[in-house]
Amino acid sequence: MGCLHAKIKKHDTEQEKGITIEVPKTYTWDKKEKVNPADFTIENISNREIGRLPGTISGQQFIIQNCQASQIYLFDHINTITVDDCSDCIIFVGPTTGSLFLRDCQDCVVMAACGQFRTRDCCKMDIFLLCQTQPIIEASAKMRFGCFQAFYPQLKDQFRSAGISVFNNNWSNIHDFTPVDGETNWSCVSQTTKLSQVFKLPEEDELKSVGMTLDHNLSIVPYTYGSPGYGSQEAALVIMFCDESQHQRAMKFISSLKAQVVDCKIQHSREVKMEATDAQRVFHTSEYKSAISQGPVIAFLCLGNDITQVCSTIGQEMNDASGNTVVYVTSDVNTSNKQIDTFFSYASMTMTM
Repeated sequence: MGCLHAKIKKHDTEQEKGITIEVPKTYTWDKKEKVNPADFTIENISNREIGRLPGTISGQQFIIQNCQASQIYLFDHINTITVDDCSDCIIFVGPTTGSLFLRDCQDCVVMAACGQFRTRDCCKMDIFLLCQTQPIIEASAKMRFGCFQAFYPQLKDQFRSAGISVFNNNWSNIHDFTPVDGETNWSCVSQTTKLSQVFKLPEEDELKSVGMTLDHNLSIVPYTYGSPGYGSQEAALVIMFCDESQHQRAMKFISSLKAQVVDCKIQHSREVKMEATDAQRVFHTSEYKSAISQGPVIAFLCLGNDITQVCSTIGQEMNDASGNTVVYVTSDVNTSNKQIDTFFSYASMTMTM
């Protein structure tokens, strides 16, 4: 028998009036709010305008299915989303961390920003896209792709919450899993006017109050022309090194460039972490080893008349203000093409399908 005065060792217990009471253990998953799938599903609607306001999805998964002749707007960041069996719809999908999968859809206009994009058994679709990796189509035909262009006040923070870079856009680099000999299942649209012609903005007061606009000058995502390459045009590679003002500086650079070269083009943009060996191949010097170690760089492939000189002037002004090199511009036309090819080959290898 044990001693009557022995101490009772307590493990998650309380003693009340000599009675040992077990205290139930609590876990983090017990404290999570229960999710109602119906709140994150839009289905079986026809000839309607419907959507979700900022703050109502907050990174949950979402489903759109079996909708016809409707306008659907998801003004929030999302985890993953599937769109099934929809026709003749206009669909806006806010920044999506993971995948956007379109299946068995036709005659739709979709604007979306996502980590991964895929279609299967789709036809006659206009897709205005920002995609962090290479978009994939499968068993799909008459697919047209353009660059994501939109603004509303909460969109910038939603991109941040979704972990998506507005500068990493592969919208035109399509991979067709099921090509057909002698036919082209997809094409690119490189005119900013095309979006306003086919994408309808909300009309009902609640969704209209979000303040969405398609003005490419206000767009959170820089407008890029994408593939094909730059051909015989004068081209310059512009690289923004990482610091606390990098993103603001990148957008300011684009605005300044457009103001000075009306017909300039941003062919591609990338945000990528560079390794020392790859930086050596691009810059042909170790001078920027410290700069690239601070974090990812933002790069633009710029095209236009006298583009190298204009980019250099803007870059020098930004460098002078900071006292150190925060913007790198290829020094002359003769070296630009090789540096451009080297950088974007490296950037492409860092992005997986």
